[in-house]
Amino acid sequence: MTNRRPLWVLIVAVYAGFAVAAPAVIATRKARENDNKAAQPSAAAVPTPEGGAPASKEGAARGTVVMQQIAFKPTQLVVRKGAEVLFDNRDVAPHTVTEKGGSIDSGLLNPGKSFRLVVDRSFEYVCTLHPSMKAQISLSG
Repeated sequence: MTNRRPLWVLIVAVYAGFAVAAPAVIATRKARENDNKAAQPSAAAVPTPEGGAPASKEGAARGTVVMQQIAFKPTQLVVRKGAEVLFDNRDVAPHTVTEKGGSIDSGLLNPGKSFRLVVDRSFEYVCTLHPSMKAQISLSG
């Protein structure tokens, strides 16, 4: 029976090592994935005209604003007059798209919901639930 004790101590030590190392490995991989995602621009956050190419300085025929991580992305969007802008809530929290001092208000947008707007003028907007979420849409030309 005393011959088995060193074997059990070794087995317990190996499992204890795995228990300590596994969370560290998982955290390192997640951090690397997040760094890679942050380095690549999100396709949904880049305004694109109907042909799919990135918008020029003249503005886009369409645009998308993503609500994610308690932020509007991008915070500044330039589109042509009459462009359709999609506000897409990909966050875990509800948000609003509310013009500062104006008449545009999406109402409550729960996670997974969206709001479309045809833009005819420049304006600034906020999320009334999260006042730190601020952004603006400007018209080109």
